[in-house]
Amino acid sequence: MFAINSGTISFISVATARSLQLISYQNNEAVALYNQGKYAEAVLLFKQAVSASKTFLNYQMAEVESPSTDVGPFVSLQVFPSQAARTCRLKSTMDESVYTKAFEVVVTLACKDEARQFACQGHCSLFSRLSTILIYNLALVYHALGLAYNDNDSRRSRDFLMIARDLYSFAYSIPQQEQDKEIIDASLLSLFVQAILNNLGRCYAFLDDAENSVVCFELLLRSIILSQQDLKVTGNSGDLEDRLSKEVHSIACFFNNTLFLVLKDPGFAPAA
Repeated sequence: MFAINSGTISFISVATARSLQLISYQNNEAVALYNQGKYAEAVLLFKQAVSASKTFLNYQMAEVESPSTDVGPFVSLQVFPSQAARTCRLKSTMDESVYTKAFEVVVTLACKDEARQFACQGHCSLFSRLSTILIYNLALVYHALGLAYNDNDSRRSRDFLMIARDLYSFAYSIPQQEQDKEIIDASLLSLFVQAILNNLGRCYAFLDDAENSVVCFELLLRSIILSQQDLKVTGNSGDLEDRLSKEVHSIACFFNNTLFLVLKDPGFAPAA
């Protein structure tokens, strides 16, 4: 399993931890429905989960746990692309251009006896990260719906793709909107944000918006180049290559969609 630790850890109340678990459970159940091609059911469940996560994001968290109260659980998030086989109604040619994997979430809980801490900022970050994953997944379902209706109902297909475009854009903008600029950490950017840029570029292409499509693919290519440069600096290229080995087929679309930029300007080509 290729897992990405969110980098955010927090001591929170038991009730909040249970809410995180419930939302992550709804997300994973919706991912399973998406993998089975049950798009309408997946949309409903994703919307419920997004609504629940927004409730926490909009809530003013000013409380601080009293030292006399029981210590809440220690919480972290792990995010990973679903490995389940796809049975959805996408053409193979469309699969080659779109990153079709949704992201599952694991909430890890552990108690710390010594701590008497209520990390409000970390608390908000957990829900922000989870909300971002949910919005991307919801966009992916609408994207799949748009492609599925492409041959039979072009107007409905376009409507779904427009919704997907707006949701991808929102998911991409969340880190810039938050005061915590590390809301999506570097390890998550290397795959998750590239998936957003790739699919957003494809949505623009299907909607005949070539200018914005090219912008997305330029950002995608720059992200690929930067991630390779980061690997050289940190010296962890071997570890990451091992973890990404199962993703080779899935991320091939990133390179296929940016190839025209490399051919146009060889200086764009990632260093070997």
